[in-house]
Amino acid sequence: MAAGKTVIVKILEEQNSTWQGTVTWVETGRTLPFRSVLELIRLMDSAVEEKQ
Repeated sequence: MAAGKTVIVKILEEQNSTWQGTVTWVETGRTLPFRSVLELIRLMDSAVEEKQ
């Protein structure tokens, strides 16, 4: 598990049985939108891989 990765997930809507919203990395201030839970997981996974 990568240390030092803090994220804020904002769920803005729920449509088609999934979430839409934004994810913000606290350390960098970078915010990206996501259209599904799967996309959110991929975004977070890519951030962990960058650290390793």
